[in-house]
Amino acid sequence: MSSRRRQSPMVSYPTNQRKKSPNNNHPLNRLPSFLKPGAAVEISTNEEGFRGAWFMGKVVAVPSPDKDPLNCQVEYATISEADGSKPLKEFVDLDHLRPALLPPMSEMEKKRDILAGEDVDAFYKDVWWEGTVTEVRGDGKFSVYFRGSGELIQFRRDELRFHREWINDTWKPPLDEAEEEESEEDEVDDYTEDREYLVPQVNLETTKAIAKEMFSSGTVVEVSSDEEGFVGCWFAAKVVERIGDDEYRIEYKDLREENGVEPLKEVADFLHIRPPPPSDEDIDFSVGDKIDAFYNDGWWVGEVIDNLKDGSVGIFFRESAEKMRFGRQGLRLHKDWVNGTWELPLKRGELKRAKKVPCERNVRPKRAIDKQYFSIGAPVEVSSIEEGFEDSWFLAKLIEYRGTDKCLVEYDKLKAEDGKEPLREEVNEFQIRPQPPEMVMVNPFEKLDKVNALYNDGWWIGVVKKVLAKSSYLVHFSRTDEILKFHHSQLRLHQEWSDGKWITSSK
Repeated sequence: MSSRRRQSPMVSYPTNQRKKSPNNNHPLNRLPSFLKPGAAVEISTNEEGFRGAWFMGKVVAVPSPDKDPLNCQVEYATISEADGSKPLKEFVDLDHLRPALLPPMSEMEKKRDILAGEDVDAFYKDVWWEGTVTEVRGDGKFSVYFRGSGELIQFRRDELRFHREWINDTWKPPLDEAEEEESEEDEVDDYTEDREYLVPQVNLETTKAIAKEMFSSGTVVEVSSDEEGFVGCWFAAKVVERIGDDEYRIEYKDLREENGVEPLKEVADFLHIRPPPPSDEDIDFSVGDKIDAFYNDGWWVGEVIDNLKDGSVGIFFRESAEKMRFGRQGLRLHKDWVNGTWELPLKRGELKRAKKVPCERNVRPKRAIDKQYFSIGAPVEVSSIEEGFEDSWFLAKLIEYRGTDKCLVEYDKLKAEDGKEPLREEVNEFQIRPQPPEMVMVNPFEKLDKVNALYNDGWWIGVVKKVLAKSSYLVHFSRTDEILKFHHSQLRLHQEWSDGKWITSSK
């Protein structure tokens, strides 16, 4: 297929011939029901630079079911022949076709919030591209990260749709799966029954800083690639050296150079490198579990579709559309490395909170205390790394510096064990910030406003879930998954302290 008429935001990677990918060719003994002449379809391609792209088109002619290979003729809606005279027609493999999602979003989905960390398709230059939302901006736009190119592009809500996969002649997640619209008369208990689940929220700066701290020469790591045929696969390696601000030269454990003798060395950026995940205890895999399967020297991301009587497990690989059997010894639960923490993903369609997996080296980069903003005796707010007190800030004053990156603080409201003296505590640089400036809220808070709620002598980070009568609100706290009622006077708009500046949070 000619790509001269296409414009892609994706940057491709050179293919490494020493890596082996599962075979994409698999026979089909029947034509999918959606393949009819004139039917609207979406078309993908393995062409370099267009992984994760879906072009709009329609079916021109379908093949005979007994023909091998099964190629279908399609006509593109937005791509023309080289001379621009007429729409481009070509034959494509059935693996690259799926029904068109028309409309892109149902009426129920249009009312649903798009959250940071969600997989979406973004409409860019007449093509749907698979990406991940990294930020919900205050101007009504969304920042979407495209892993294949490392690009971050902003989109309006009407340029996005929730990402789905066409698997076994059905959409995953199903098209009719939608959250019930919240009623103004719902009670607090209703919210606890229908909470939004947590999704990974990748912070690029945090991920880069953690990589600098963790990945020194000789560190054992896992490395992924966006090369065609290897998306989602992780290979064992070790760090040789850091290159520049965000890249690392790595040496693979099992992959070899072209001579078949020397270990293969490559350069990987901080988004494609992570520590090895913690090992699993003895577990039984369930249908729908997202797992990693060890195959051809790498860990490939798949989904459990069957538990067989002989003890083996049936796995479906989304990237190659393959089904394979594995013994349990070659499987592990899939975990995502998100901002220095291991997280277990949700099963498809499951509405419950994702579990976080402790990491042996959850670290934060050390920085010297900036005395320009933190002087002795100055009022500060202090966060806690103690379990159960994350996302809370307590008023204190700075007593003394201890080294370059620690200090002693005295709390205003918290007391020592004797219950009389103010509690004093040594804290790290990243745990303190100045007092936020007061913001006079003339207008009431709105649903989805990020706020701080004054509770048990501290300011706790939450999100407004519902606006009640008499200047009251229901606030959801994601850390504890609680919803509590607060008066307007007990809330303040959330602000972040970053590089010596206060940044007001968006919805």
